[in-house]
Amino acid sequence: MGSRKFHEIWIEQCEAAQDIKIRFGLKAAFNYLVAEKLLEFARAGADHPEFARELPRFVSEVRRMFTPEEVRTHIARIEREQCETDANAAEMMMN
Repeated sequence: MGSRKFHEIWIEQCEAAQDIKIRFGLKAAFNYLVAEKLLEFARAGADHPEFARELPRFVSEVRRMFTPEEVRTHIARIEREQCETDANAAEMMMN
């Protein structure tokens, strides 16, 4: 990562999510920040302790940015979409 600090990564991503929310709405911001960036950060934390140390602060900021209801709603939506994607893939393999 060079001289870039690990906390700068998630802070920039949270700032970008605020812009996305304004321009494209809550769903797009949640997808970008939680379904994409937070998951990538967590995966990186499995192999890199620098990311793992920052993960609790990143999660805290996500909780500040989205209400508990928004988190529940969008996690449920993502799960539904994943199930539909999995079902479609299975169906395509059967045909």
